[in-house]
Amino acid sequence: MTNFTCSLPETFEHIGWIVQDHRNVIKKVIVSDVTLIIKYFKGMYFFNRLAYSFIKKSKAERSYMYSRLLQEKGVITPPQVAWIDCYHFGLLTHSYFISVYSPYQTMKEVLEFYNRNDPSLKWPLYHHLAAFAFRLHQLGIYHNDFSLTNILVIPTLEGYEFSLVDLNRIRLRKVGHRKGLHNFARFGLPSEDMNVLVEEYAKLSGEPAATSLSLFWIDKKRASFLREVRVQIRNYTIKPLKKLIACM
Repeated sequence: MTNFTCSLPETFEHIGWIVQDHRNVIKKVIVSDVTLIIKYFKGMYFFNRLAYSFIKKSKAERSYMYSRLLQEKGVITPPQVAWIDCYHFGLLTHSYFISVYSPYQTMKEVLEFYNRNDPSLKWPLYHHLAAFAFRLHQLGIYHNDFSLTNILVIPTLEGYEFSLVDLNRIRLRKVGHRKGLHNFARFGLPSEDMNVLVEEYAKLSGEPAATSLSLFWIDKKRASFLREVRVQIRNYTIKPLKKLIACM
C-alpha cells in the first residue's frame, strides 16, 4: 500500500467513487483486491489549522491512533491502514485517513429499515446498543460524535455487535453515569425510543430509570441550546474572518 498511500494527494480526486461529500469527502477505493475507505479532511477554520499544525494531532492521525487503541481494547472498528498530513508553509492544509472498508449498515440505515417493515425489531437492538455504550464507558472510552451514522450494526446469532467509525473525536476519560447518558444526545430518535434506550442504560448502570430520564432530557435541551449559540457565534465571527483571510 505504500506507493498508493504516498500518491494520494495527487490521485485522490481521480480515484474510486464518492460515498459522502459534505464537510469532508469519503471515497471507496479498491487497491490490490482490498476495498478501502479514504476520508479526506478539508476546509479547516484558520485557527483550527494553527492548532493542528503546532499543538494538536490532526484528525487523520487521531483517527488512526484511536482505531488501533480501540482494537487493543476489544472494540470493533474498521482496521486502520495509514494517515497522511499535507502542509503548506508549515501549516496543515488537509489530511487523509485510510481504513479497510466495512460492509455493515449504519445504525440509522438499520432503524429506517425496521421502521418501514417491522418496528418491533428495534427494541432488542436498543437493548444491545445500550449494553455496547455501557461497555465503552466502562472502558473509559467516550465518543464525542456518538451518532446513528457513526455506529455500524453487525447482526450475530446472539443479537447484535457494533463497530465504531469516525474516531477522531474519541476521548479517553472516566465516564460517570450522567456523562454516559449525555452520550446519546446526538441520536435524534423519537422520544419513546430515546426513553427505552436511556432506561436500558440505567438498568445496566444500577441507577433509577426515572432519575436517568430526567437528567438526560435536561442535558439534551441544554446541549441543543448551546449548540445553536455556538453556530450563531461562528456565523458572525469565525466565518467572516475566514472569508477575509481567503481574500487577502
